[in-house]
Amino acid sequence: MRRTRLAVLAAVTGALMALAGASIASAAPSSGTVMMLDACDPTTFNAAIGEGTCERPGGGVTFDTFIGQLLTHGTAPSWRFSGPATVAAGGTLTAVNRGGEFHTFTKVAAFGGGCVDVLNDLLGLTPVPECAQAPGIFFATGAGMGGSVTTAPLAAGTHRFLCLIHPWMTSTVTAK
Repeated sequence: MRRTRLAVLAAVTGALMALAGASIASAAPSSGTVMMLDACDPTTFNAAIGEGTCERPGGGVTFDTFIGQLLTHGTAPSWRFSGPATVAAGGTLTAVNRGGEFHTFTKVAAFGGGCVDVLNDLLGLTPVPECAQAPGIFFATGAGMGGSVTTAPLAAGTHRFLCLIHPWMTSTVTAK
């Protein structure tokens, strides 16, 4: 009799734990937000690349420092996506540009190089296949300073997002 009660108690406890796990798994929000960040210095970036490249108000990382960071570290730490993020399956993610440069938040099959040959050459990267859709993909997945872009509903699983301009800006999103 005692073994039967223990077996029933163990079965009930297991069922309750499974239900609790299922409710925690389904507790992911139906939408989320990722920030696209950079710290470009408008004076030096606009002088080096062209007017309007950096629209951030005053100060920041100079263009020469930015290039130095890329050469030394393969990344510019202030250019990044916040994250990672988790949303419910079927949910969406909105990427909000809080930086001064244009960025994309593009779903890619695998991380790799972006669509800007100069940066790929500097970093020794090969463009991701999604670059074959440029320039249209920039408009579909990109946003200027203060703008945003929202993903299509995300199927359950892991999704990779890359800035096609600054390929070290990556984010992994889980939809569950």
